[in-house]
Amino acid sequence: MIDTRSASKTLLVVFLGLSALLLGGCSGPFLVFPGGRLGGEEVTEPVEDWSFVDSMFMDLELRPDDPYSVTLNYFVRDGKLYIDPAEDRTWDQYLKDDDRVRVRFGFDDRVYPLRAVLVGEPGELEGFDSDRYVYRLDPR
Repeated sequence: MIDTRSASKTLLVVFLGLSALLLGGCSGPFLVFPGGRLGGEEVTEPVEDWSFVDSMFMDLELRPDDPYSVTLNYFVRDGKLYIDPAEDRTWDQYLKDDDRVRVRFGFDDRVYPLRAVLVGEPGELEGFDSDRYVYRLDPR
């Protein structure tokens, strides 16, 4: 007879071990878990039109002295790149403290150094969440 308690514990240990390996090997965030410095080739040439980006999500790295990265949605409007952080997020405060960011899209290994510029208070810009600040990400 199989001891289901023992089997469940073993599966849990294996799952946690694999999760730790995956998280430890990532260069940036993993799913809903924040990460550190984004890995990949840094693109120094400024991007004028972000319309080429076709991923649903981006990885955003903040706090360059002690990198912290998250995965989030973004918007491209008229070729410009925008984000609208919720104020209750840890990374929103990091963004307010230092506007230097780096971004990476989907499975692309290119990383773009940018600057977050506040362009809209809550409810100010049409088409964006009415309760959020809006930042445009510009070349550094």
